[in-house]
Amino acid sequence: MATYTQLDEQDIHSLADSYDLRVINFLPIDGGSGNSSYILKTEQASYVLTVCDEKKIDEVFKMGQLLLLLETHNIPCNRLISPVNSEILTTFTTADRVKPVILKNYIEGQVIKQLDETMLFEVGRQAAQLNQISPPDYLPTNHSYGRQFFSRAIGLNIDTKYESWLSEEIDYLEENIAENLPRGLIHGDLFYDNLLFDPLSSMPGGFKAIIDFEDACHYHLIFELGMGILGTCINDITINLDKARSLVNGYQQIRPLEQIEKESLQLFVRYAAAATSYWRFNKYNIEEPSEYRASHHLQMMNIAKAVGEISKPHFFRTIFLR
Repeated sequence: MATYTQLDEQDIHSLADSYDLRVINFLPIDGGSGNSSYILKTEQASYVLTVCDEKKIDEVFKMGQLLLLLETHNIPCNRLISPVNSEILTTFTTADRVKPVILKNYIEGQVIKQLDETMLFEVGRQAAQLNQISPPDYLPTNHSYGRQFFSRAIGLNIDTKYESWLSEEIDYLEENIAENLPRGLIHGDLFYDNLLFDPLSSMPGGFKAIIDFEDACHYHLIFELGMGILGTCINDITINLDKARSLVNGYQQIRPLEQIEKESLQLFVRYAAAATSYWRFNKYNIEEPSEYRASHHLQMMNIAKAVGEISKPHFFRTIFLR
């Protein structure tokens, strides 16, 4: 991640004063997108300070509210640290605007790309626990890079083959997504790099936490599993159905899927891949053009195609009947 807002030592100590913290060391964090994050170390604990470069103050305020809600339900995730004179956030003024700043506790843990069946089972359980929480009314009702936004990438003539495929994918999803799917609170970006593990954790598989709730929304609950399978159960070209079964089995220990959700899961894995392809295309060809990442969307396009080519009876049988 590019560190969009460069904070010097004086900036760090000034922001830390808002939380009555005495920082003895700090360092920038790589990873993520659209934010500038720093680890702050005090004698007692460590924290993550995030300057939200691309989000408005009201958006970050709502994210803070969500973290407070998740804490009341004991969801394993970052805990919000409130400023001394505010419930949710503080701000940092740059040359171009006032940016919202949020502070969370630092969670010790590792990101693991290849999760085993025990890890996936526990991720499924934790995702289901999250999905059981009643969604607050301040959450958006569309996913931040869901199908409602795909059309923004079409007709730009940046990658005509991809744009043509995405246009067809919009039509396919509109025709095939059932209208009466259950909706609720979802994390929305259940990729391996938003999951932390620690061998010393008391939870199965060493599970520690789900992080980064910036894409949380009130949306189709089955989208959570679709994105989770895409984010934790793929190789370079398609999904591993055996791993996906472990994730789904863990999920159903807490929240059994309705039949219509089971029948929609394959479609939503495909949808998640299409959505992620759109995010990559938009990010690296429009918002932050990158010659190195300009074609990263093609991997997800190909995975979406591969998922669509799996026999529906085989997908269903492997995930739900073995």
